[in-house]
Amino acid sequence: MNPALRPAVAGDLPAIVAIDQGGDGVGLLPSLYADLLSQAAAGAGLVLVADAAEGVVGFSACSRVLDEATLLALVVDPPRRGRGIGTVLLSASLEALAAGGASRCLLEVRASNTPALSLYAAAGFREDGRRRGYYPGTGTLDREDAVLMSRELE
Repeated sequence: MNPALRPAVAGDLPAIVAIDQGGDGVGLLPSLYADLLSQAAAGAGLVLVADAAEGVVGFSACSRVLDEATLLALVVDPPRRGRGIGTVLLSASLEALAAGGASRCLLEVRASNTPALSLYAAAGFREDGRRRGYYPGTGTLDREDAVLMSRELE
């Protein structure tokens, strides 16, 4: 059974932080997620969660300034990956952002994150450029590029 999507509430913050910090998440500070929840309540952002029987299994977090949105995080709990949860979260996020007045969505992703790059390309995002050596290295890599992507919203 697919998890239900819903706007995040303050009580979801511990689960959001745990998923983000439990593997290859984005690594945003818990205080930033709290700020995003406040922005979402004021209509200046969006935080969605994928809620299953066992609790929150994924989330998306976006900020918005005027008509431009930024996807800051899209993370699915590692044991639940590969089941389409990220695709559903991304689609719902883009629809909600467009409905809220955003006309464009931006994001950045590690160059080595091929599953995310494929997901974003399939959703219509195109590469706009790169930030060379932006991310700290992992494993044998010293630094890693950030791939900058965007797409228009309808």
